[in-house]
Amino acid sequence: MEESILVIVEDVNALLPLLFGQTRRSFEIRAAWNKNRFALALTPPILDELERVLAYPKVRENFALDEETVKQGLAVLRQNSRQFPGLYTDVRVIEVDPSDNIYLAATLESGADYLVSQDGHLLSLKYYHGTQIISLPQFAQLLGIE
Repeated sequence: MEESILVIVEDVNALLPLLFGQTRRSFEIRAAWNKNRFALALTPPILDELERVLAYPKVRENFALDEETVKQGLAVLRQNSRQFPGLYTDVRVIEVDPSDNIYLAATLESGADYLVSQDGHLLSLKYYHGTQIISLPQFAQLLGIE
């Protein structure tokens, strides 16, 4: 029997290192993604949030990003992710930071196995409708990287 591929939703704080990180962990998670060890689920609201965050000067500085690198990273993301239309718009779980709800909505829509996050509001939930919410280091451990 063929092993099924893990479906992952990542918040922006996990997507940034996946796409642009220069650490060993980032390289190894990116390599696992390129080898189809997991599928990355993406919705338009997540992409919009990522593009908004990528416009911040501090983010560009932290990841040493220029316009061309951002364009290439977004193109790779679009080409190599499972795109969902973002139809789940009524998820209202996290009231403190409502923008976090887009990730929970994406897990519902995609049937994700894991939501990878660096956000305390999301991590405190631990599970959401069958999706386990884990940190980036936990995800690396799951992949056998750390």
